Amino acid sequence: MRKWYKYALDQNMRGERFIGTDEQYSECALAMGGYNPDEAYGSKADFFNKYFFGYHLGRLQCYDNFIRGHLSKTDNTISIASGRGAAELFLLEDGYRITCSDLDITEMLYQETLKLFPQFKFHKLNILQSPTPAPYDALLCLSLIYLFDDVKLSACFDNISRSLSPGGRLILDSAGSPDNFLSYLIHECLLKWETAYLLRAKRLLATSRLDGVVTQHHGYRRTDDEIVQHARQAGLKLLDRQDYAFLTDFKRSFFLNKLIAASKVSETALNYLGKHIPYIRMFCFEKVG
Repeated sequence: MRKWYKYALDQNMRGERFIGTDEQYSECALAMGGYNPDEAYGSKADFFNKYFFGYHLGRLQCYDNFIRGHLSKTDNTISIASGRGAAELFLLEDGYRITCSDLDITEMLYQETLKLFPQFKFHKLNILQSPTPAPYDALLCLSLIYLFDDVKLSACFDNISRSLSPGGRLILDSAGSPDNFLSYLIHECLLKWETAYLLRAKRLLATSRLDGVVTQHHGYRRTDDEIVQHARQAGLKLLDRQDYAFLTDFKRSFFLNKLIAASKVSETALNYLGKHIPYIRMFCFEKVG
């Protein structure tokens, strides 16, 4: 496990500032750009065009590809930390039985979602504190575990296991690239140096203002083996795993993103190299014992 940091410039401050990991529902919502209803809630087509297709570099479509290969429409399924729930609602529209859950939900978001999707079901749930009230056939955990240190991750897996019927499946997204030397070079060297020096200098030349640098402890990166070991200790056996999104970490870089856009050769080469740092690593586990 390695701590994962993100770096950004802030024109409203000087010097440096440190921010801890997101823990509250409001903090997680803000990190995702907010969960307030907007014009996309005018129709199902508008909603999915904005919040499913191509959203976050196509992340939800990767989820959908893997989930459909490991989930039956007859499974009684719950998703934890659903947020806006676009991935879950896309499956719900296709006949899957899915209940969404999160630490909280605003009344406005709940009501507007219900207007578009009358079959929408939601429960408040903190998976770190307790399992679901009744067992489910399957559980979805997408873009969450990067927030947890080892103690919290063990608690999460224990309560997930207790939330599943015997033979039930956990479909999990690692929510970040693996902890290895290449991801270290990108996150702890390139992105930090690029933000704190190059982009800051570029902004200084353009505005004659020296912006502040914000460092956020975004979460944690883990190897596949570390994730599987935590799951095994909770009685969850690995059934399948698949990687997606090989360019995502490179596209976080201002300069590499421009290189990818400018050259098909560069895009192909980085896509090949990116197989060592897939941003999305999907796992399917089965509850045993």
